[in-house]
Amino acid sequence: MMEALELRMLDESLHEHRQAFLNFAVRAEKKAGKGKTKPVYKRFRQFFDFDKELKKMKNRRKPSRFAGITKLLDREE
Repeated sequence: MMEALELRMLDESLHEHRQAFLNFAVRAEKKAGKGKTKPVYKRFRQFFDFDKELKKMKNRRKPSRFAGITKLLDREE
């Protein structure tokens, strides 16, 4: 259940970042020479990398408190 909650929160974060990107992308520019400008972010992934955030979330999880017991039971068989 905790994983489902975390995934839902990550999806909400994706939606928020995507909306912020669209709002920001309309105006965000940087200088690209004399009197010229270009967009700061050409692609959404440069702004928010969903796959990278998902990997971070999965790596952050702590092992179950029963992980040690499972290892012991596996050895005895």
